[in-house]
Amino acid sequence: MIYLIGSYKGGSGKTTTATNLAVFLWRQNKRVLLIDGDEQKTLSYWYQSRAESIDVLGLDQRQLVGAKLRTELPALAAQYDDVVIDVAGRDSTTQRAALTIADVYLVPFVPRPPDLWTFNLVRELIEKAKEVNPGLRAYLFLTRTDHQSLKSDSNWLASDTLNAIKNAQRLNANLGNRVAFANAFNGGLSVLESKPIDSKARAEVVALFTELQTALHEKA
Repeated sequence: MIYLIGSYKGGSGKTTTATNLAVFLWRQNKRVLLIDGDEQKTLSYWYQSRAESIDVLGLDQRQLVGAKLRTELPALAAQYDDVVIDVAGRDSTTQRAALTIADVYLVPFVPRPPDLWTFNLVRELIEKAKEVNPGLRAYLFLTRTDHQSLKSDSNWLASDTLNAIKNAQRLNANLGNRVAFANAFNGGLSVLESKPIDSKARAEVVALFTELQTALHEKA
């Protein structure tokens, strides 16, 4: 399975999502390859930190950008159970190349005005991608959330966000705006591995990716 984590907006927690998904899959005894498709190499730096933090990496990592991703990844993917691709938060050649071969497009969506304004662009990108990759399955989910605000009917941002994406294929589980994610990332880890344990952050990761796997299984 090839998972692409992308969006039209930076700062949405894409790389955090990618690293936590990769570790989640690895802990299911899968062979997992991480692809850094961002010229800023944030994922590559995370992987370097991981090599310095733990004895067993558990994951392999490569950087592929632009058209090279589309031409070289299929052969690499055949050696793994799952591939997780992280791309820059913009409409890039790399993201469009990845969309032609990905099985799953996972879009973190922060409940704030700049992200709301990009929703129609994301939807158009998905529609165009499905013209050349009809098997692509796309899912949006909320990240960096303030759970109390999202539950408040009087909060205009929460209301507008949920209304904007209500017709999209959305996962119900969210990832909160928790310090645990940043602390784990800094050490090249997932919140599933880091200590001290943040039970809420771990529960959010497990809930999100379990829901994703269930959705994929039901459509298989």
